[in-house]
Amino acid sequence: MEASPCERRQVTINTLPDDVLVEIFHFYVIVDSSYWDNQTNEWHTLVHVCRRWRHVVFASPRRLNLQLEYTGKRPMSEMLDGWPAFPVEIRRRFNFSNSWGNLVGALESEHHHRICQINLFNIPTSEWERFAAAMQKPFPELTYLRFWAEDNTVTSLSDLFLGGSAPLLRCLWLENCPFPGIPKLLLSSNQLVFLYLFDIPRSGDISPQDLVTALSVLSKLETLYLGFQSPLYPASGPPPPLTRSILPALIRLEFKGVHEYLEDLLAQIEAPLLSTLYVTFFMDIDFVLPQLHRLISQVQFFNSCDMATVHTSDRAIQFTISKGLQLILSISLHFGSAQHHGFCSSITLER
Repeated sequence: MEASPCERRQVTINTLPDDVLVEIFHFYVIVDSSYWDNQTNEWHTLVHVCRRWRHVVFASPRRLNLQLEYTGKRPMSEMLDGWPAFPVEIRRRFNFSNSWGNLVGALESEHHHRICQINLFNIPTSEWERFAAAMQKPFPELTYLRFWAEDNTVTSLSDLFLGGSAPLLRCLWLENCPFPGIPKLLLSSNQLVFLYLFDIPRSGDISPQDLVTALSVLSKLETLYLGFQSPLYPASGPPPPLTRSILPALIRLEFKGVHEYLEDLLAQIEAPLLSTLYVTFFMDIDFVLPQLHRLISQVQFFNSCDMATVHTSDRAIQFTISKGLQLILSISLHFGSAQHHGFCSSITLER
């Protein structure tokens, strides 16, 4: 029987137990892990409301993902004073253009074991050697790493990068950074979910065989981007093995390079959950892609699809395959600068 209005009790947020408060705070500070750049510090607002909220927040650092953001505006030791020993995110801000000395100094410091994220862009050539040296040790709490060099004249990262191991890493984003030893690092990064390798220079080329060997341990990998600066194909290795590596969680695959490399890569993998394939070739040439056909035909639910739509332009073609209203697979092939061209015609086929 429903209580009458006079029998109802008013409940304020201060009467809630601590564990309920933590769950409410969690919804307030939660960040979609698919968008790492959206990481924010909303919890700072919570700790300034009252003493009890401050205590509740500080008592639940993992549940609330409490982190300190360091931007290099002042020495790291000064920033850490007065705060509990929370994980630290190293991030460059556009408005702190003179912060490189402090940022690299933070990576060199005794606090490196607390660093959980590193997000540095356009690392100056003048700071590259010092940066690369600072990264030649383990970062045991590191879950996110994103950086790129100012130009492609920098020296290659050594096999000692991250101490050769990154067991907690979930997102790795390298751009314009020569790192031929990356397969070795990936073999220790079995928690990886997002892998982006942009503008790989010639000095950082990776053979398809070495890459597949590394990918074979990444059972949680959902997104893979592989893009080269040059249309030259790396030196041919041994023929692909008869057995293939299964990437059970891979949903999105993007590639920029030559078709021979893509074919050698696809010959060695299976991706049953693949839903997005985006390919850009350096030049418009006449070729066939039997391994691409094989990979697509083995996508889960492919044979049960009942509709296909094809969009074409002078330098691109896009396929979408669906089952009813459910999109199963989207495939885009671009040639040269095709990504800047709109599609001019389309056709839809229904089973």
